[in-house]
Amino acid sequence: MENLPKNILFKTPEGYFEDLPNRVLERNRQKKSRTIALFRMTAAAALVTIGIYFFVIKNEIMVEQSLEAYLEQEIDLYISSGYWQAEDILSFSENPNLILDEIIEEEWGGLESSQTDTDIEEWL
Repeated sequence: MENLPKNILFKTPEGYFEDLPNRVLERNRQKKSRTIALFRMTAAAALVTIGIYFFVIKNEIMVEQSLEAYLEQEIDLYISSGYWQAEDILSFSENPNLILDEIIEEEWGGLESSQTDTDIEEWL
């Protein structure tokens, strides 16, 4: 230790404390602008993500509906052309009784049970 030079190692640069408040304020301004920009980018990313999510879901629903409409048209075409019979359609179904019940409900659903009994008696 005795061989080391006796210079003052910790000496502040000239004018350091005069410029210190300005430098602190400038750094503070830069940090705020970065925070606001980060907040805006995060909000924009969230909006884009939500928009894409709803667009994809809406698009999937529209594809399902258009597919159903297309299949209904194809089935009607096969039935009207005589290529498929009623038995063929029922054999494609997992639950043919459900289809028959729906058809009966559509055709006879508006009738009361007393009217149905009267109609049956007339047919007999």
